[in-house]
Amino acid sequence: MAEDARRGPGPRGAAVREAVMLLLCLGVPAGRPYNVDTGSALLYQGPRDTLFGYSVVLHSHGPERWLVVGAPTADWLANASVVHPGAIYRCQIGKNPNRTCQQLQLGSPHGDPCGKTCLEERDNQWLGVTLSRQPGENGSIVTCGHRWKNVFYMKTENKLPTGGCYRMPSNLRTELSKRLAPCYQGSITAHRVRT
Repeated sequence: MAEDARRGPGPRGAAVREAVMLLLCLGVPAGRPYNVDTGSALLYQGPRDTLFGYSVVLHSHGPERWLVVGAPTADWLANASVVHPGAIYRCQIGKNPNRTCQQLQLGSPHGDPCGKTCLEERDNQWLGVTLSRQPGENGSIVTCGHRWKNVFYMKTENKLPTGGCYRMPSNLRTELSKRLAPCYQGSITAHRVRT
């Protein structure tokens, strides 16, 4: 008996193992891929070559429902002199049969003050590369452009690519948006207090 164990299971053991494998293969259904509600999907299209849809957030404010979409290489309608800064679009869900989207202008189209030792460069900043919505009813939205640069020290040193963000209120009124520069030390408030 010890000698049989050293030789292996033998032909009978191999046949049992093959039968078990065959039953497992026949008895286990194969996985099937699926997508949710492909029959009534909503399709929104933005400008070509803008990476429209790179980031997407569903948003609501009161009865209004929006799809907020990032397009990191879009040009601004309000200032064509900035090279591919990126943009945010809002697309109404519901009473929007043509599925059009509206570009939102965050900050001043001609630039925002960013601090005592700050001069912004918004070219190719990739605004809209990230979108985040505060949870709960009437949450605000934050979008960032990680390639925003401080060029104040450019003549003596280097550009400082610290990135920049904007926080929009839940009603998406962009004139109430607030600029955030989380990696910049010399804030605008500190600058105003010192002067």
